[in-house]
Amino acid sequence: MGKYYRHKHKLDDLFGIQLVKFGFLIKKILTKLNVTDRFYERTSKNFRHPKSIDWQTISHQGMKVETIEYKGKSSNHCLLQLHGGAYLYDFNDNYRRMAKKYLTIHPCFKVYSPYYSLAPEHSFPVALNEVFELYKTLLKSYEPENIVFTGDSAGGGLALSLAYHIYDHDLPLPKAIITMSPWTDFVAEGNSYEDNKYKDIFFRVGDTKLDKLGYAGKHSFKNEKISPKYGDYNKLPNLLMFVGGNELIKSDTLSIGLKHDKAIIHEFDKMFHVFPLGFKVMSSSRMTWKIIEEYLDNILNEEDENA
Repeated sequence: MGKYYRHKHKLDDLFGIQLVKFGFLIKKILTKLNVTDRFYERTSKNFRHPKSIDWQTISHQGMKVETIEYKGKSSNHCLLQLHGGAYLYDFNDNYRRMAKKYLTIHPCFKVYSPYYSLAPEHSFPVALNEVFELYKTLLKSYEPENIVFTGDSAGGGLALSLAYHIYDHDLPLPKAIITMSPWTDFVAEGNSYEDNKYKDIFFRVGDTKLDKLGYAGKHSFKNEKISPKYGDYNKLPNLLMFVGGNELIKSDTLSIGLKHDKAIIHEFDKMFHVFPLGFKVMSSSRMTWKIIEEYLDNILNEEDENA
């Protein structure tokens, strides 16, 4: 059984929730004006990392991958970041900020952020195969105990599916996987789908659509590499999992984490989907990154000491 912690919300968390609601309202207005896509594209083109960071774009078997690492720093650890977006939306500036956050708290990382193929044009298992091939390449440069996966929402589900795939191919697993609100249950059987259907501001107020058929294609929703909830948890490495208390898909995290001996689960009261992307705005987001920093220090320094 995994270790479970529940955190009470703070006053600034409630303020953050209102900001998210306002943001969804603005997004709806922009969508009606047909300017949303152009806005995000322009932001992406203007994004810049600090001069201390070496930011590269590479191609891996035809898949675009962004990498960042500190200049002049030995990158003896690797972070594979799998972005969210319901398997429909691509990597964006939020994930560049997240990659930088991971690099800040663990300067010896080199962060790899793949632009895996998206549904519905590319259904399962295209994205899984792409990130699996990337992992095999990473194993040529990094010891598996020095590799960490991270993923939010669909990216969290993909990270867990990738672990199953790695195990099934008799390859060494990464040291750990960090998930934020992972989407692991296409069947939607968890209790939270009923309990939180009127509480979830992300999927209800935000009208975010989950195109399950677009990603699953002709495959069963209970395929463990589509819905990791239905897999063999013994195939998974160490897990650090975060979830908001008001999430529609809260059960997607708890169903796995509470049954996996190597899991640590942190539930944050009243919080919404992928709330750690609030970074410094909310207490819950700040605490999440503090927990991640301490976790990485513990598991990666442990390997260095044993080397």
